[in-house]
Formats: sequence, C-alpha cells, structure tokens
Amino acid sequence: MSDQDLISLFSLEGISHSNAVFDRTKLEWLNAEYIRAMPVDALSERLLPIVRAAGYDVDPSKMQQITPLIRERIKLLRDVLTAADFFFVDDLPPYDSALLIPQKGDLAMARKALERAREVLAHTDFNHPALDQALRSAAKEMGLKAGQMFQPIRVAVTGRNASPPLFETLEVLGRETALKRIGQAVRRIEQQTSRGGS
Repeated sequence: MSDQDLISLFSLEGISHSNAVFDRTKLEWLNAEYIRAMPVDALSERLLPIVRAAGYDVDPSKMQQITPLIRERIKLLRDVLTAADFFFVDDLPPYDSALLIPQKGDLAMARKALERAREVLAHTDFNHPALDQALRSAAKEMGLKAGQMFQPIRVAVTGRNASPPLFETLEVLGRETALKRIGQAVRRIEQQTSRGGS
C-alpha cells in the first residue's frame, strides 16, 4: 500500500486500546529467519566487521568459510562472537576436561580416541568426505561408536560439546590447528589422570 492509501484508511477508532507489547523473543526469532535467508556472501560481509571490532584478525575468505557453518546457529549478528570464537583464536580458553569424555566412556577412552585421531588426521586429506571416512573407519577399528570417537575430537578442537558440524569445522581449522589442539587435549587428560582423575 502507498503512504497515501495508509493515510486515507487510518482512523483513531481503529486503534486497539490494549497496550503494545515488545516481544524480544519473537523479534530475535524473526531476525534469525532473516539471517538464514541472507546469501552467504552478504552475511559474511556483515559479520566480518563485528569480528574485527572484537579484536580478531580474520581474513575475508576464512569468514566466508565459517559463515555457512554458523548461519543456523545465530539469532543476532553479534552472536558470531560466541558461535565461532574458536575459529578466531590460536589457543582455546580453558574448558572442563569432563567434556572430553564420550557417552558411556571415560577419560581413558577419550585419550585413546584422541591419540588415534591425531594419527589419522596427520595423514588424511582435509576435506569433509576424506575426514568423515577416515575417522569413521578409525572408530570402527577401535570398537567405538562414531559418537564416542567424535565427541572428544569436537571438544578438543572447539572447547565445547556443541559446535558446527565436525568435519566442516576441521576443514576450516586446518590440519596444523586441529593436531595442535588435539595434542593439547591429550596432555590435559594426562595431567588430570596423574592427579588422580578418572
């Protein structure tokens, strides 16, 4: 409708007498829908200045790789700083070693999975299909369920147990960073075990 049509149809009698309600939850849901509908290039261009303003030196091409992995996980543009922060840092902040423990497992199982993952990832092409096939095969060889293999790796490389898809995350992080973080997780388990943890 044109402005003139709206003006001609407006009347005070048509105004509701109830108070207007500001529904932040609904507004954030609507914003999330808008973010999901944005082309990756456009969203990446909107996210990059926020990331850089937070002090992270991120290359535009890397931001383009990260954007599709977090697009479904953010409601506001600034959420990029919590959804993807592990992509932007050299070293992860401290996390609870208990997160490394897979379902129906223990720290020993986590260590075993991480050590095998380190061996596999050192010689696997860093693309989704190759990573998927290699890590699933390794889990099967070890008698582990895929989730028991993937959980410690996910936590080791992101510092959290909920993150974007694992293989895409590994691909963006790259071999050097992934191996370094997995090595740090193994040392974390060794330290905890030597202190009497289980």
